[in-house]
Amino acid sequence: MREIEPSFEIEFEGMPVNVSEHYVEDTRVFHISFSDKRKPLVITVADGPGNKRWWTSVPEGRQAEAEKVGPLIAWYFKNKKNKA
Repeated sequence: MREIEPSFEIEFEGMPVNVSEHYVEDTRVFHISFSDKRKPLVITVADGPGNKRWWTSVPEGRQAEAEKVGPLIAWYFKNKKNKA
């Protein structure tokens, strides 16, 4: 298991959101706190047949948000890695 990233902020739908990384057993999850009145969201990357991966909410039910904010988190990590 790699070191957990400190919390960070990204922009989502024109507002700042705080993202924190956690591990639940061996599963990497992200807790997203919105700056509006929306409830926090927990998402993870799921693996499917044929090595297909997608972002999903935990528990299920907020898939649309997970599919929008997940790629922004991936973009954050990719840009951070490219700057190092």
